[in-house]
Amino acid sequence: MSSLALDQLLNNKKSSSFIFINDTIRLSALPILADIGKRALVDDKSLVVLLTETSPRAWRERFPVDKQNNIYIIDCYSDPHGWDNHVEKRMDSNTVQVNDIKDMEKLILSPILKKVMDTPNCTILVDSITPLAMISQHRAYQLVKALESLTTDAIRLAVGYHSDVKLISKTGLALQDSLNRLGSVIIKLEALKERTAFETQAALTGFVPQDTFSYLTITSNCLTKGGIAHIEWRKKSGKVQYESNGFLLSDNGLLQVVAANQLTLEKEEEPEPEAMQVDTKSDPTANLSFNLSLTDEQRKTKENLVLPFMKAQQLEVSVEEEKKSSGLIYYDPDAADDFDDEDPDDDLDI
Repeated sequence: MSSLALDQLLNNKKSSSFIFINDTIRLSALPILADIGKRALVDDKSLVVLLTETSPRAWRERFPVDKQNNIYIIDCYSDPHGWDNHVEKRMDSNTVQVNDIKDMEKLILSPILKKVMDTPNCTILVDSITPLAMISQHRAYQLVKALESLTTDAIRLAVGYHSDVKLISKTGLALQDSLNRLGSVIIKLEALKERTAFETQAALTGFVPQDTFSYLTITSNCLTKGGIAHIEWRKKSGKVQYESNGFLLSDNGLLQVVAANQLTLEKEEEPEPEAMQVDTKSDPTANLSFNLSLTDEQRKTKENLVLPFMKAQQLEVSVEEEKKSSGLIYYDPDAADDFDDEDPDDDLDI
């Protein structure tokens, strides 16, 4: 088993009940959601899929024909506002079409709850929660929270969200931040950087021109070139794992997870040996360009050297000892020898 976090998440090798994927226009979350669904079907799990931006036909084409009966779709894409009620539709038993997307609780949440109760070993996928958030961020959050409450070790939830769509919140708390706190795994997708003529010009001149309309490049949503997934994995133990992995489409139709620097061609920073080994008796003078240490001969000469202030201290000590060893004269004046401070010449016969 690979030690890369994204590979463990796709294969459901470790606990990850709610995966919240933040994508952008440059790299969609749909390939990762489909890959999670493919691997779940291989493990004989059922898929309960809520589609708001993907047609059921395009979604089913991603999966093998023999696994189609294990895919249950809530279709909020074909006719979300009931404009085509007069048109005769051909629906299969595994597809529920929503004609009033605003009625999230009855037409969206209720069928999902019923299907999950009937098939307890399943994976719930939402291609994008953003269209529902445009109707009501609060109700969209309550919908995701209700789906998250269904998750167990056998039931997983994966939700896509367009992080570059900025929704205005009346309460000041953005839906994206709320779902980030609710998720056990947060994945932020990043497209590979394309080297353009602007970057070549910047490397030669140092001037970086800004192109206002360069929000899409040839590497955007190009899985053959790959993409980067920045992962925040909150474990049940309370530990949080941060990791960045690369992924690209392999020949078997599944995503291949690789090290991020393999796609970005950047050298992985390795800690220096000096930083890894902690020496409790490190010498601060070891890496200086000049020598501050003493040889044995210099140290011996230093110890035998008598400094001038040492001589002065020795002289003061000898004077004190001489005073103590010599005789002392004590004078005790009598009354006749008393001096008058007001007439200091009182003892003179003038």
